[in-house]
Amino acid sequence: MVNKSLMGIRGNTIHFRVVLTGIPPTGSGWTAIGFGNSMFSGLDVIVVRVVNGRIIVTDEFVRGFQSPVVDRQNNVQVYGLRYENGVVVASFSRSVFSTEQMDANLSGCSPWKFSVGLNRMSPQGHLFHHSQTPVHRVVCINQCTV
Repeated sequence: MVNKSLMGIRGNTIHFRVVLTGIPPTGSGWTAIGFGNSMFSGLDVIVVRVVNGRIIVTDEFVRGFQSPVVDRQNNVQVYGLRYENGVVVASFSRSVFSTEQMDANLSGCSPWKFSVGLNRMSPQGHLFHHSQTPVHRVVCINQCTV
């Protein structure tokens, strides 16, 4: 199972495309992009869930080793979801700046976390701990373009 996260910026909007390959027809699980230093200090996360061929993208927050909580205000705009021949593609965007308390300001350079592959979750969609350590990168958003 392979996943790629592509992103670019246009104006004050960051555009993402997450691609997962090798997903079986009845596959279920999650992947995510997190913004912040660590789970202990709290992460703003965009979660992509795959549930039996259905794709759901949510704006959430997690602190510590608990399931994330859906944000009161969704700041993620989904504009494309596709699941075909074992390939999941989710395209979405969010603003660089946010007025919601739990959302990270993504201007300048900040730490991002990219979960690897499709991770386990409960039948109700609650996330289990990631099976591999997420890839950590410092992203300097002013150096990205679409």
